[in-house]
Amino acid sequence: MSIVSQPSPAVNRSVTVDAASGPLAVGTLDLDTGSMRVIAPSVEPGRMDRVFALLRHQGWPVGVEVLPLVAGRVDPAIVHELRSEIPMSVSRPVEPQRSFSIVVCTRNRPEHLVRTLPALVALLDGDRDLIVVDNAPRDARTASIVATYGDAIRYVVEPIPGLARARNCGLRAASGKFVVFTDDDIVPDQAWLDVLGATFAAHPGAVCVSGSVMPLSLSTPAELYFQEFGGYQRTFEEQEFHLALDPPPSKLFPFHPRLVGTGANMAFRTEALASLGGFDEALGAGTPSRGGEDIDIAVRILMAGLLVVRQPAAVVWHPSHQDEAALVQQLEDYGCGLAAAFAKFMHEPQFAPAVIRRIPAGLYALLSPNSQKNDKRTAEFPAALKRAELRGVRRGPFAYRAARRQARRIDREGLE
Repeated sequence: MSIVSQPSPAVNRSVTVDAASGPLAVGTLDLDTGSMRVIAPSVEPGRMDRVFALLRHQGWPVGVEVLPLVAGRVDPAIVHELRSEIPMSVSRPVEPQRSFSIVVCTRNRPEHLVRTLPALVALLDGDRDLIVVDNAPRDARTASIVATYGDAIRYVVEPIPGLARARNCGLRAASGKFVVFTDDDIVPDQAWLDVLGATFAAHPGAVCVSGSVMPLSLSTPAELYFQEFGGYQRTFEEQEFHLALDPPPSKLFPFHPRLVGTGANMAFRTEALASLGGFDEALGAGTPSRGGEDIDIAVRILMAGLLVVRQPAAVVWHPSHQDEAALVQQLEDYGCGLAAAFAKFMHEPQFAPAVIRRIPAGLYALLSPNSQKNDKRTAEFPAALKRAELRGVRRGPFAYRAARRQARRIDREGLE
């Protein structure tokens, strides 16, 4: 990737990463001091000649850039130029809301929690609490790790497998005015909760605020291919989403997958999410649907006439699969979850007519090499990854039907 000599403000530009250009370091660049903190790779980071950098000004993330590195440093002239382009934010000057419950859902992955929990506990105070939902555990390893933190973490068990069920369990346990859901393998940015809190304060009508999920490493082809596929984050612009937008932000809106974020970093007004019934338990990892619960809740919020805010400055760092075989499975799961969510919409009378009108735009977005979803892929992007997503899409409607039957059976058994 080439770096232009006079970049436009980072908030207004999509940063592209492609596998053909080779591995990158990942880090944060403090525009106040010019100091660069390299997150990955942890071994010999000075050998990298480029960095995917989160830009920070006075503690607040303000953009992302791919920048040249020399001996682990960014040229001061580039830092000066970026400092002159720091964008304004509606939320940044606002005193943040502080009453948050953080919910981490996990299932038999205690090795990930060893890194994630210390970083989350460091963000806690009297107004913030952390809940770990142990979903259908096979053993006591997760409970043992959480127990080492004493009263700092609340531990609850959801015995039935399924990410949506685990999230609803966490929602019931949440005591904060706001509840934020994230994954068991993330590392939060130091400003994460403050940014979420400021965004809710600046947008008092917002029911949901979604943040950015940044790559924790970009060292292997599979990690780079995931970013080329779309990753989790495209631009750095704070945006409001609601049905009254004219013109709408896309032809698919409000049925636009990931336009408003991903479940690895979504916060809600606790009472409002509960009033909507929480997450659909026939969707999500751990069910035949494999995913789609985050798309579904965002669409339901928007279709109810409520406000969602996309706040890229609320950042968590997330690892990607390091080998292509695991990435193939991940993309198939994404496709399956996407199609499962849309199968649900097609069976709901209040949603189906709007979905049908958007089918041509949806097919274009999914299949056209020129769509916003696909136009960043290089010629070297593996065909196996393209096929994986489409294979999942074909399975999605059948998977949702199976998941719906499974959910009804579980509910019946619970009443007996």
